[in-house]
Amino acid sequence: GIRQSNPSKKKWTRWDHMPAVPVSGKAKQLRGPYGRYRKQDMWLDYARRFTGRHAKEFKLAKGKVMMALKGRVKSRFLFKRQQRRLWCARVSANSRLHGVSYSRLINKMKEANININRKMLSQLGVYDRAVFTNIVEVAVPYWKKLKAMREYVPPDHTVEELDEVGLKMIEKMVPEVYTDAHIRFNRKVTDYAVEYTVDMGSPEEWQQILPTMPELANFNIPDHWVMNANEELLPAPIEYLKGKWEDGKEPAKWKAHMDMVKASQEEDEKAAERGETVPPKKDGVSREDWFKEEPQSWF
Repeated sequence: GIRQSNPSKKKWTRWDHMPAVPVSGKAKQLRGPYGRYRKQDMWLDYARRFTGRHAKEFKLAKGKVMMALKGRVKSRFLFKRQQRRLWCARVSANSRLHGVSYSRLINKMKEANININRKMLSQLGVYDRAVFTNIVEVAVPYWKKLKAMREYVPPDHTVEELDEVGLKMIEKMVPEVYTDAHIRFNRKVTDYAVEYTVDMGSPEEWQQILPTMPELANFNIPDHWVMNANEELLPAPIEYLKGKWEDGKEPAKWKAHMDMVKASQEEDEKAAERGETVPPKKDGVSREDWFKEEPQSWF
């Protein structure tokens, strides 16, 4: 006989179409026949303030709106950061008016258990500075001394006072400045200081150097003569120089240098008595030559 196949037990092949199987457990949400247009209107409504095609065409408007919304999120964080910087700048400005730095004020407020944020401190400094002063008084009781130290301006000294200290120091550092024929000195008064120069060496060498380096005649030093030409030197206060070069308070190195100079002078005197050649000397030079208008020259 012929065996008939059971149609209810049909085998599926790859050419047959599998029935649709729902994957999501959530039913499809139907927005109606005009949902697409409502979505486009929503994006265009966000873009109504844009210019050009970005405010009219959906595809361009959507990308522009997404960028704008991302920028809005970012700007919220940046706004908070900028506002805090503004508050810190205002608190710093008000604290400097009281002679206290910003970091010291915040540190002392924490130590005094004063818990006021930067925004309130900035508002007090702008609208009610008396209350801000009371806070500084509690946190930093010695703020008036700090303000006096910060606002201290050293007194201006006269040219006579500078000459008294400067010339005395040069005369002690170079004891043969008025007697050695291989020394030239000059003085120049400027708006901010008094400059002194002392040049040493043989006249022949200086006559060769000055034409190639004319800046030496203008109280300047060539950069290649200085180890660090860009180094900033702080001016020494005149009170320090007064105390350092007072009689009997000279440095120990200066005393050793003076002993060596005196020994050299004694040897020159003995050599002159024996008729030997000694370094040339000059006469008739004193402190008054510093104040002459005509400068000393090597030529």
